[in-house]
Amino acid sequence: MNVKTRIIPLAGVKNFRDMGGYHAQDGRRMRWGQVFRSGHLADMTDDCGTEVLARDIETVIDFRSDAEKKRHPVHWPGGWIPDYHPVPIGGNAAAWVKELYERLAITDFVARDLREQFILAFETIPIANQAGLKQFFDALIDDHKGNAVLFHCTAGKDRTGIAGALLMRALCISDDQIMEDFLLTNKAVDLENISATIAEWLSAKASQPIAPSDVFPLVGVEADFLRASYRAIDDTYGSVEHYLETALGVDAQRRHTLQDMFLK
Repeated sequence: MNVKTRIIPLAGVKNFRDMGGYHAQDGRRMRWGQVFRSGHLADMTDDCGTEVLARDIETVIDFRSDAEKKRHPVHWPGGWIPDYHPVPIGGNAAAWVKELYERLAITDFVARDLREQFILAFETIPIANQAGLKQFFDALIDDHKGNAVLFHCTAGKDRTGIAGALLMRALCISDDQIMEDFLLTNKAVDLENISATIAEWLSAKASQPIAPSDVFPLVGVEADFLRASYRAIDDTYGSVEHYLETALGVDAQRRHTLQDMFLK
């Protein structure tokens, strides 16, 4: 599958992607133009509003915290007023950057510590935020009107990545394809330039050279991040399937409903 089909340039929105085309175990595929994922929508232009209207995106699920929404409020452009679901989920790169920036005043930067912070976050998010992830699935299943849905956080890679992976597991998409979608962030964002900008900013703060590769977790993702989430779920619930059913309320009937909505 050409990744350019999934990665959609959208003015003012980073990491905007169509999740269509992935194969389910029963031979069906995820519908094109039905499930989208992205970073925050605060910088949308009027042209962007026209595009999302044309894509029939009616449901928007926002994983950002109240503080994130206050920093980057959304003003729906071009008459687009979606069915908006605020579903705060803890753990975001913006908060970690702020914390890292403050720590650099008194301690050295250690790239390993930053990566371990993200591993810990991916272990914590699905366990500590069961209520929010359940709301995500409830919105998909109970509030779906037949139009397209978009879910997002700030960068569209961590919380959004976990939610996307869980959705794909509920749709019986293979692990290889789930990982493919998760890692697509690294092609959808300008890793080189964004990492260089952050590294330069942190280097000035720390009065020490920080390489762009050292701040990669703030911009991109790696397979071990998602594996950390799976590991935490398996340790706590025995399996992702049991977690979906018992923690998120996606039992066999609701799973079939979800599959009929988003598979073709």
